[in-house]
Amino acid sequence: MKFLEPTLIADPYPTYARWQSDHPVFRAEDTGQWVLTRYDDVRSVLKSSADYSSKAMGEQGPSLPLLTDDPPKHTQLRALVDRAFTMRMLRQMEAWAETLADGMVAALPAGTPVDIVQTLTIPLPVAVISRMMGIPAERRDDFKRWSDALTGTLAGASLEDRQQDVLEMATFFQTLIPSRREAPGDDLVSRVVNADIDGERLSDAEIVGFCILLLIAGNETTTNLLGNLFNIAADRPDVWADMRQDPGRIDAAVEETLRFDAPVQFLMRKATRPMQYYGQQIAPGENVTVVMAAANRDPDVYDAPDEFRLDRTRNRHHSFGFGVHFCLGAPLARMEARLVLKALTQRFSRLERPAAAPGADERVPSALLRGFHHLWLTLS
Repeated sequence: MKFLEPTLIADPYPTYARWQSDHPVFRAEDTGQWVLTRYDDVRSVLKSSADYSSKAMGEQGPSLPLLTDDPPKHTQLRALVDRAFTMRMLRQMEAWAETLADGMVAALPAGTPVDIVQTLTIPLPVAVISRMMGIPAERRDDFKRWSDALTGTLAGASLEDRQQDVLEMATFFQTLIPSRREAPGDDLVSRVVNADIDGERLSDAEIVGFCILLLIAGNETTTNLLGNLFNIAADRPDVWADMRQDPGRIDAAVEETLRFDAPVQFLMRKATRPMQYYGQQIAPGENVTVVMAAANRDPDVYDAPDEFRLDRTRNRHHSFGFGVHFCLGAPLARMEARLVLKALTQRFSRLERPAAAPGADERVPSALLRGFHHLWLTLS
């Protein structure tokens, strides 16, 4: 049985349900990794950094600080950026982000089809993370291109093109290091460049990796979260009406979207000791894929898991991970999504699919990241 089935991009959830029911653990023929899909199993892997190492993530792509580190180093590195994502810091950023969201929403056309991804869900989070990192506004288009290249979601790009974009991104961040060292500002890059861990500075390679991680964490999740939510609301006018009538439902809509159609579908870990699931033995050193998006629809945990409902009272999804590797950008993504939805629902009474769109909707070509490159909607 293969893991990367073609159906996963269009609609992975029937496949996840089949695995969950009939094959709660299996070794994939194509990746060689063990696959876990049930809620309790996924949670057990994510919460135990002693039993499961994050270094498996580095084997699938660039080795990025935090994402591919384990404690105690992870704990030290995490402390560098956690202060930037505290509620106090986010509140200071919120007024600027709200003004930006209001302006972008005000510029959207009413009554004619618009590609909501290209006009709103991509540029807004890129602008926010650029400001937090102290990056000039004119480099924002580069930010998204570089991010897509690294995650493998750059439409139509060859491997050589992607590698060139990633090299360009690394070079750009490398050039920032001297100036941020000599004249540090109140931004994330300056904080990382001048960080002191047990009396030692980070290496240039670690600083570049950190900057790349911040860029990805700061834009991919929000873009895909909002695209998935709009896609759901286009088929569920009651969801849009509920958010308009009661803005308190906006947070519930965000959390239910995270559960129902997660921006990040799975993560990889490496077993550090012998483990057993349903009679299958996992040896030390073997990689395990935990499918959070499947766990989020476990029928043993959620009533009517395949229904999108705003009245769920205990929505303990795993879309931002769990344990020490809980996504550092989660509060930022939630804040941005709330501001965008508040502005949109105040201005527009309806969100629907256009009868004739100028272009086609296009899913992100990835089984790992779930979202849209293009999504055409009419806002009235």
